[in-house]
Amino acid sequence: MVLDNLQVKHKTFGVGTVVSYRDKYITVKFSAAEKVFVYPDAFEKFLTLEDGTVSEEILADLEAVNLAKKQISDKKKAENIHSMLKGIVIPGKENTGSDTDEDENRNNEQEELI
Repeated sequence: MVLDNLQVKHKTFGVGTVVSYRDKYITVKFSAAEKVFVYPDAFEKFLTLEDGTVSEEILADLEAVNLAKKQISDKKKAENIHSMLKGIVIPGKENTGSDTDEDENRNNEQEELI
């Protein structure tokens, strides 16, 4: 995709021109300074084309990146579930069982009251 010389608008920096696009980064020259953005992520939150739109190609790139992120997230969730079912403790995800113990104690107390 050709992004060089593309006119873009940023929420804070105003209108600028894309001066380079390399390795998933775009450099935009604004009147005050040049800024580097991650492509295509910047078009999701910060940048639009000068006319306020986003091209079909950029939208397709955004969709592909978001799909890849979701697939990675889903895979990690599945791995965590698999690990928990196998009894493998994932750091930061330890289950002390305290919630279950508290629920059982409450149930026992309620039975005693009846």
